[in-house]
Amino acid sequence: FLQTHNSDPAIKNFIPRLKDHVLYRLRKLDISHCDHTFTDEEHNSVIIPNNMIYSVQTMQVHYTTYDLRREYDTVSPRTHADIMVLSGEITPTHPYWYAHILGIYHMETWINRDDGAQPNRHHLEFLWVRWLAPLQSYKSGMKCTRLPKVTFVDESNPDAFGFLDPGQVV
Repeated sequence: FLQTHNSDPAIKNFIPRLKDHVLYRLRKLDISHCDHTFTDEEHNSVIIPNNMIYSVQTMQVHYTTYDLRREYDTVSPRTHADIMVLSGEITPTHPYWYAHILGIYHMETWINRDDGAQPNRHHLEFLWVRWLAPLQSYKSGMKCTRLPKVTFVDESNPDAFGFLDPGQVV
């Protein structure tokens, strides 16, 4: 997949970004800020057996309705691909971040330990997304009685594409 799409801007730094995401999640670091830079040695500690990442077509997001019933929505990169997550900003200008799902994946990964012991094995599910940003020139909110308009973050921005924990989807 990566070799056949190597000119696609979404693929740029796919593996290093994926390894960053894996390290953030397994080390239980705050993913919403993503300001930590991992070393090559840390990246090399992430092992994806046989370089296999498995794609799935849909994901269910469970939630509680206003009348306290349990419901779910099904999201898919092909039909219902737009999602939102709580903003990770300390003082947010907008309460949510928006994304368009490019892929839904799961994989097994091993993390080599510093003490030379047996690597820790983990199963991870993740979303590959293209971020959307609210239009700054468009007035929205309760005072304006309008929902925000969003647009894709420009593909030249290094943070235009990324990975998400499916548990973060609202």
